[in-house]
Amino acid sequence: MFRQCTKLLVLSVFLLNLAACGKSVDSQMSKGFSEAKTVFNSKPKDSTVSSEHLKFYLPNGYKVKTSSDETNIILSKGKGTYSLFINPNESQDSQSFYNAIHKSLKDDIIKEQTYKKNGRFGFASVLKKDNDNYEVIASTGGVKVTGVANDDDISKTIPELMTIALSVQLKNK
Repeated sequence: MFRQCTKLLVLSVFLLNLAACGKSVDSQMSKGFSEAKTVFNSKPKDSTVSSEHLKFYLPNGYKVKTSSDETNIILSKGKGTYSLFINPNESQDSQSFYNAIHKSLKDDIIKEQTYKKNGRFGFASVLKKDNDNYEVIASTGGVKVTGVANDDDISKTIPELMTIALSVQLKNK
């Protein structure tokens, strides 16, 4: 009897701990999506990075690591690496990145949110990467920013990536 009670107690503590961790990650995502919505609905930040064909804003700590061309830019922040991809042929209301993710990675999506304002479409998605890390995607129109965040950084990463995506401006448009 004592053995059964002990097993039941250990199992209960494990399940409560697991549930508490799940809520923490879920609340981090919800907070991040809420902040990304605020970013999406606000005026884009002034550019801090400029090249021949485009300009965009980088939040504190982000740096341009490499740029293979004007449409693929690798960013870094601390030990993290982020990818900024621009498709200049897409309009502000384009859903091509959103549709592509739903076609190829639908089963990996944990949570996402879409945003619409003044003819502009955007979304943020969190996908499962491994036990402690998540792939975060923020996109608006023909701009997509992706990176990996742990569960403690999700709430900061989602709006930061949306801030970058929203700020991208092509100089010839």
